[in-house]
Amino acid sequence: MIDTYTINATEKAEKNFENIKESIKGLYEILSINLEDSEDNFYFKAGEENLMGLYENLVELISNEYGLRHIIKKIKTSEIDLNITLNERLVDEELIEE
Repeated sequence: MIDTYTINATEKAEKNFENIKESIKGLYEILSINLEDSEDNFYFKAGEENLMGLYENLVELISNEYGLRHIIKKIKTSEIDLNITLNERLVDEELIEE
C-alpha cells in the first residue's frame, strides 16, 4: 500500500517540474519578444542557448537517480550552496523552499 505522504510528495515533485518547465517557457517568450527580431540577435541566441542548457541539465540531473540522491544529501548537509545572486538580488533558501 502506498501511503499518503508518498503520493503527496510525488504530486508535489511533478507540479514542481511542470512549474520549472513553464518558467523556462516564460523566460523564452520574454526573451523572444524583446530580442528575437532585433538586428543583432546575439543576446537572443545566447539567452536561448542558456535556457536550453538549463532544461537539458535539469532533465539529466533528475534522470540520474543515484547522483541526485547524493546531491540532495550534500544540499541537506550544506555542502552545496543553494543561493544564487541575480544582479544583486539574492535568491535565498527561503525562496527556493516555497
